[in-house]
Amino acid sequence: MKTINWVVFLAITAVIFGCDVDEVKRPHWNNIDVIRENVEEPRAIFTTTRNDTELRYSKSLNGSWKFNYASTPLERPIGFEKLDYDVSEWAEIPVPGNWERHGFGYPIYVNVPYPFAIDEPNVPQDNNPVGSYRRDFLLPEYWQGDEVFLYLGAVSSAFYVWVNGEYVGYSEGSKTSSEFRIGDKLSAGNNTIAIEVYRWSTGSYLEDQDFWSLSGIQRDVTLYARPAVRVRDFEVRAGLENDYVDGVLEAEIELLNDSKAAAVSDIEVQITDGDTLLHRSKRSVTLEPGKSVEFFQTTLPNVRAWSAEKPDLYTLVIKTPQETISQPIGFRTTEIVDGRFLINGRAVKLKGVNLHEHHEVMGHVVDEMTMMKDISLMKQANMNAVRNSHYPHQDAWYELVSRHGLYMIDEANIESHGYGYEHNETLGNKPHWEKHHLDRTQRMYERSKNFPAVVIWSLGNEAGDGSNLGATYRWLKARDKSRPIQYETEGDIADVGERHSDFHSSMYWRYWDLEKYAQTANDRPFLLIEYSHAMGNSSGNLREYWDVIEKFDSLSGAFIWDWVDQGLIEYEDGVPYWTYGGDYGPDDVPSSGNFNFNGLVFPNRNIQPAYWEVKRVYQHVRFSSDSLLSGVIKVENNYDFTNLDGFELHWSLVADGKALLDGVLNVPPIRPGSSETLHLPYKGHDLHSGPEHHILLQLVHPEQNGLLAPGHIYAEQQFRIPGDTAPRDDATLASAEALIVNETKETIDIGNSKFAITFDRPTGLLSQLTYNGEDLLVAPLSPNTWRAPTDNDFGNYMPTWAAVWQQTADKQFIGSIQVVSEDENIVIVKSSRSLVSDDRLEVAKWDTDYKIHWDGRVHVNNHFSRAPDIPVPPRIGMNMELRRSLDTVDWFGRGPHENYSDRKESANVGRYHNLVNDHYVPYLRPQENGYKTDVRWVALSDDAAGILFIADDLISFGVSHYRLEDLVPPVKIAITTEDGPAASENNERVNVHVNDLIPRDLISLNIDLGQMGLGGDDSWGKRTLLEYSLSELNYRYGFTVIPFNGKSDRLEKLVYR
Repeated sequence: MKTINWVVFLAITAVIFGCDVDEVKRPHWNNIDVIRENVEEPRAIFTTTRNDTELRYSKSLNGSWKFNYASTPLERPIGFEKLDYDVSEWAEIPVPGNWERHGFGYPIYVNVPYPFAIDEPNVPQDNNPVGSYRRDFLLPEYWQGDEVFLYLGAVSSAFYVWVNGEYVGYSEGSKTSSEFRIGDKLSAGNNTIAIEVYRWSTGSYLEDQDFWSLSGIQRDVTLYARPAVRVRDFEVRAGLENDYVDGVLEAEIELLNDSKAAAVSDIEVQITDGDTLLHRSKRSVTLEPGKSVEFFQTTLPNVRAWSAEKPDLYTLVIKTPQETISQPIGFRTTEIVDGRFLINGRAVKLKGVNLHEHHEVMGHVVDEMTMMKDISLMKQANMNAVRNSHYPHQDAWYELVSRHGLYMIDEANIESHGYGYEHNETLGNKPHWEKHHLDRTQRMYERSKNFPAVVIWSLGNEAGDGSNLGATYRWLKARDKSRPIQYETEGDIADVGERHSDFHSSMYWRYWDLEKYAQTANDRPFLLIEYSHAMGNSSGNLREYWDVIEKFDSLSGAFIWDWVDQGLIEYEDGVPYWTYGGDYGPDDVPSSGNFNFNGLVFPNRNIQPAYWEVKRVYQHVRFSSDSLLSGVIKVENNYDFTNLDGFELHWSLVADGKALLDGVLNVPPIRPGSSETLHLPYKGHDLHSGPEHHILLQLVHPEQNGLLAPGHIYAEQQFRIPGDTAPRDDATLASAEALIVNETKETIDIGNSKFAITFDRPTGLLSQLTYNGEDLLVAPLSPNTWRAPTDNDFGNYMPTWAAVWQQTADKQFIGSIQVVSEDENIVIVKSSRSLVSDDRLEVAKWDTDYKIHWDGRVHVNNHFSRAPDIPVPPRIGMNMELRRSLDTVDWFGRGPHENYSDRKESANVGRYHNLVNDHYVPYLRPQENGYKTDVRWVALSDDAAGILFIADDLISFGVSHYRLEDLVPPVKIAITTEDGPAASENNERVNVHVNDLIPRDLISLNIDLGQMGLGGDDSWGKRTLLEYSLSELNYRYGFTVIPFNGKSDRLEKLVYR
């Protein structure tokens, strides 16, 4: 059917019926005055069981439904809810599910802009797909006489419901539940339910979050039966008093008598600890038709308080004659005192992360296994807090988090980022949107109010500021005085009339801004609700943030953006890859590129290297020493509620990467906030000289602790013991065979029967290296000042401001190359070159001295000199290509995972062994990856030969089966609105997904002084911190190249001769 403009449709209707256009009734989904119709009042999340029976009074409607997809509302199948409408030829679709993940329509990803043309409060007509769902179900006979309800966990974005052809109701809001009373429309035996879902509705204007736009019935659908006299809702406040020792329970229970006559009912409240009954109250009440409220209160002495560290739960049992409700409860307090955020009286630090609901296959449908995986990985990484970004999450999440222990910020499903923050534009300050703001806030609160994990409420995210946020704050404060409220975009209080956030909170401040805040007089604690934008290869300088946060009580914590890369898995020729904005739909679909790849874990929950840095920085126990040579270690317990009694300190003394001595100490009962000194028993070992010595400390617990397995490493730290390392003997031995030098117009050839080296005169590069007949090099040893841009590099426009360094790759002009010294043992070759930009400007000089020994060793000494007015280079190093077979990698340096100058604390110095492929990190948009820093030596080998690089001081290296250019898209992918349309004109989609990369038959090896750090304070402008940049004008670095026989020569002898 051909679509028509909605205004035209209304006009035609008005003419036909002889009325004004404004008098034509708008459909609910395009009517700002309608949010819900015939929907039950919101209530707490709970389930019931019937007393004295094993029969089930709930029924899941998850599974396969009949489905029809229409591109516009005018094309939808009108009347499909009628029982005689034939849907037998319709497709099948799983519920819960997003229809875009099952072949209908297409996902859209945008960050700030709306995914549709905006004209609030009007909703687009020509581009508003509609999904029509139908299924049959059998009503259990024993449900007769009870009231029956239909519960939909979440539907995106608005829907109508019919049962047996009769209209039930309407609701909108993609991330909160809706409940309908349907008993009067049911028949004995078979019944039919029909649901009509609209992709866009007026509510969509408050759902402009930074994630995939997906549609459909995306959470559980459940039927359940309740007796006429029942508990409709209840609210529990379980706090602490008497110096946070005794538990105080207040329960407000709303009873409903659905019959037409008064009824007498018993109501009983119990509190149990496992099988132990701690409290029991029972009373008989007379209930008139309608609602009534009963209050219960009791105090329990010496309770085990709930916290993220010790998520101790009790059970509240509410019993009526026919039903029982069991609700896990935790006794804890949250308060703000003297500008500090306290939980159970302690000024906690929220070591947090932001979490979107995301599954690589199912989109916004997240199963319990994935939720448990997320919680487990967060706990393993020492995280203690999660922000539900940017909406209430599904029901099961709240109990899982409460049971396993994370502090939670629960956030209202309100974001109108695309309308900006100006008070005359933002929806947060437009009165006709107040009802919508309140509705979403109230539904958030009512459903999750009883879970101890929820310690802070959030009014929303990036929704501007104004009177509507003031209204939601006042409502929440009136309903709940036990939890503080946070809203990041709280602006000019004068425009709202009052303060409406109990925290001062912000996003992406630099660490020095936090310190400035903490050093001023403030009556509110500070929360950095988003920071360390983990886009691609990112998350640099975390330590700087937490050194400041841990220093000041007024800084309550920070939440990394974010947990999981929001890639959707697809396959091409059987090879998986993960999609992002611009990968679906026609060319004019709005897109924010790969700006949704911000995770510490990949979409399949495989860990990214930055995860390990977070674990190290977030750890709650720190070690220090003023006397490492004596084995004196200070252990500082920064937990809030955990005594270290029962923990073990595993320690090892390592020399040049090899273990010398290890042991286990029982940690004394160090109280939270205290420290003690331990002594490691390694007396008798000479640590002043000889090998390079390190001490590795690991705090473990021998028993299972919640989700953490026995032996899990809770905290880890490595120290280098000060001392003089034995110098390597680089003296030239008596010549076994004299060097031969042969100079031609094209080459300088140096060698003997054991090895041969060739310098190419036109390029001035060391182009060939042969050892015992084995060719090692595929491409020359060449200066390299560029790296494949990371997402942060693209975000701060590094390819523009540092473009000269990319240009120098093929514009290196040779000043000279010559043999300057020659005898039978050593030959010295000097080369000098200019690195030149496209406009032939000399940006740097690069001089290299090669000292070639008779046994094949080559010492390479580099001097880099940058012109003063030229920006800092991304890298200073040398690249070469080796034959592919040399894919065994050994090194002594930081590892085993990827590390950079500003993200290396978690990578211990050690001896490591793996393959070239193991260094590759499959960032979903290919970019710089796999680097290793603080390297003493690195070797690549096969069974026949190898090549060893020994640093004069410290070097860094990267090794890959890809060339640098393989990891660079020809055109930047748009990630911000400022990038403009040209940034996304990579029509060939070259080098934009992991499956675009084809490994080459070679090894690309970089031996570097280093790279600039990764940054990550944000991904749209902030550059790497100066201390992690290559900011000096002059650098020198050197290394020795040693070819060796892979079959007979031992690395140990070569390195430590």
